[in-house]
Amino acid sequence: MRRLVEMNLAYIEHYEASNLDQLSVKSYLKSDGGINTCDLTLPIGLGTFMQQIVERNPLPIQLNTIVTNIDIPSDKNEPIRITTKDNRHYLTKYVLITIPLGCLKANSIQFTPPLPDWKQNAIDQMGLGLLNKIFIQYPSTFWDEKLDDLFIASNSFRFFVCHPHDHILVAFVCGRFARKLEQQTDEEIVEEIIQCLKPIYPQIPKPIKWLVTRWSCDPFAYGSYSNFKVGATHETSRELAKECYDNRIYWAGEHTNYGGTIGCVDSAFESGQSEAKRIYNKLNILLRD
Repeated sequence: MRRLVEMNLAYIEHYEASNLDQLSVKSYLKSDGGINTCDLTLPIGLGTFMQQIVERNPLPIQLNTIVTNIDIPSDKNEPIRITTKDNRHYLTKYVLITIPLGCLKANSIQFTPPLPDWKQNAIDQMGLGLLNKIFIQYPSTFWDEKLDDLFIASNSFRFFVCHPHDHILVAFVCGRFARKLEQQTDEEIVEEIIQCLKPIYPQIPKPIKWLVTRWSCDPFAYGSYSNFKVGATHETSRELAKECYDNRIYWAGEHTNYGGTIGCVDSAFESGQSEAKRIYNKLNILLRD
């Protein structure tokens, strides 16, 4: 019974991508915007989705261009200066910041002058979860092909998504356990999963392929998605979304989607559209004036 209770509590941890002792009870489930949760997998990948957006909106895009500094002059009539890692410079009137919360926490971009205290406090206060996935392909499907998921009352690997036609299991790990696994090799992680499944499936074959994500080590993420940690509230996400530097720097991303959902692809997309439209409207007003 205790293991079953722990597994159900672990489901909350995986949903929020953090351990229970780090999550706010007062703000629990307030990130869902009141809509029913669902999972959607695009068989052809999110890359093709992005490609369709690009084709419909032919705008200049600079790839492989890492922003390191943003300098905002005190004179609002002077342009903002953006500097990249390869020492290129761009001048602009407005900036929309869409980098992940993990990168903001790691100060991936240096702002001059520094971010206002209220903005930096919101960045520090908001929770950032870690959810990694381990894809393992076997030579054959050794589990019941009718199963969509495997739930195991274990202290380690608890949740697997099944893809029987491709002989693939996807393990989900989060929080401190995920950080611990990131320090191990792929082979060590796969062997741990095999030992976890062996008591249930004694005839489990050796896997033929695997892929392990390590989002906290990714310099363009430093984590997975946001949540309300202890002390964080809806007001925190409102502050993350609020423009600053005399309304010249705007903010978007799943962690800023105040009033909607946070932590999801649609959250990031929704906030990006909303803020881009605000900047577009401001530019139109300037042109008319």
